[in-house]
Amino acid sequence: MIVELPKPLEEFVRDAVRSGRYASEEDVVRDALQRLRDQPPTTVPPRGPGVDLVGAMREDADLLEEITQDIMEGRRTRVLRTSDE
Repeated sequence: MIVELPKPLEEFVRDAVRSGRYASEEDVVRDALQRLRDQPPTTVPPRGPGVDLVGAMREDADLLEEITQDIMEGRRTRVLRTSDE
């Protein structure tokens, strides 16, 4: 497998070998990939229109729940018009 890295990362890998921390460039990449594999996955925040609104709603989940319950209660107690009216 051939992997091309941006110059700053390539220099970082070489410096790690030159410092004696790793025996080879392959060891640096192997260690980095093993660490990536072993760490718990992170959630990428969603992006797009309305995302900030959803985030705000999550922060005020209790308020949102209360408002939703009020609306649902209003629907249950509301008298619907009959077709005769």
